[in-house]
Amino acid sequence: MARGYSQGDLARAAGVTRQAISGIESARWSPSLVVGLSLARALDTTVEELFGEASEPPSVSARLAVRTSRQGGTTPRRVLLSDVAGDTIAFPLSRDRSFVPGFVPALGMVRAAEETPIGAEDAGLALETNQALPAAKRSRNDHGSVRAIRIAGTAPTLAVAGCDPALALLQGPLARHRPPLELAWWQCGNAMALELLESGAVHAAAVHRGVATRTRSRPGVAAVGFASWREGLALAPRHRGNVRDLRDVVSRGLRIANRERGSEARRLVDDQLDRLGLASSDVAGYETVCTAHLLVASAVGSGLADAAVTTEPAALAFGLEFVSWQEEISELHIPRALMGSTEVRALLDVLGGRELPRQLTTLEGYGAEVCGRILVA
Repeated sequence: MARGYSQGDLARAAGVTRQAISGIESARWSPSLVVGLSLARALDTTVEELFGEASEPPSVSARLAVRTSRQGGTTPRRVLLSDVAGDTIAFPLSRDRSFVPGFVPALGMVRAAEETPIGAEDAGLALETNQALPAAKRSRNDHGSVRAIRIAGTAPTLAVAGCDPALALLQGPLARHRPPLELAWWQCGNAMALELLESGAVHAAAVHRGVATRTRSRPGVAAVGFASWREGLALAPRHRGNVRDLRDVVSRGLRIANRERGSEARRLVDDQLDRLGLASSDVAGYETVCTAHLLVASAVGSGLADAAVTTEPAALAFGLEFVSWQEEISELHIPRALMGSTEVRALLDVLGGRELPRQLTTLEGYGAEVCGRILVA
């Protein structure tokens, strides 16, 4: 898919039958060395990359830069490594340091005289609240236009919308791709991600759903697996064992940190309120808006809230208690018309490579079994 080939195209390029390609893809047949080399040449890669076993990464002796601890006094699993004056230094990635609270480097800027295009009042509202615009205002051409000046970067840039914090992991493999790519990740919930995809604003929309819900087939759109996790209620450790659902939250007078409308987390909150016969006004903090999973987990971890609906990896990053409400799959929806583009080919390369699944499995709570799996061709 990353090369834009059908099975027949690949078979012709490699000089084998389409049935052979089908047999290899379905693991019914192991190719000979000659066929393996032919496939590698046709796909501009190596036999080892296509068929080799993932090697165990080498270990190094490293010195912790700071003292840190988690529940049980164990050292965080994930670290940054840097060689400094002959020593390998390990910087633990835990709590607020598990994500980047700094400013995102800009690739361009809008001229001051053009900062208020036609429709900017509506567009600004949508950006600030992380909600999609009303249906009457969301075509490709009615958000207004601006003149932007590029201030950095000349590489192709992959634009992805979605709320999965693991999307940030795409940045490293994309930067090391041939050719290298930038990542423009717009953090937003499911509804807005799909709005941006349908308007042609992004190359891919990352949406997540319960495993019991089938992937929604959209005309002209393919779906590729990204990761799996559980979503549910994250709680401050002092509430461990005493809170299971929103009824307990309300009865104990606890405060939640909530996600924006259109997010799966907000939908889960609203669904449970309906099932329990509760009103949103019964829940302290219902009107709060945190536009990312790690932000709501940080709010609970810092004591600004007692609970939040978020993903298990986000909860574990802050040492929070977690009550699972549903198993979920995160998937990337990609327009088939963009499959031949440099950006999407690189994305599919990364999804089918080894680095991204390895990065995912280092994060507690993530599963990488679906990474790169074609869910809707």
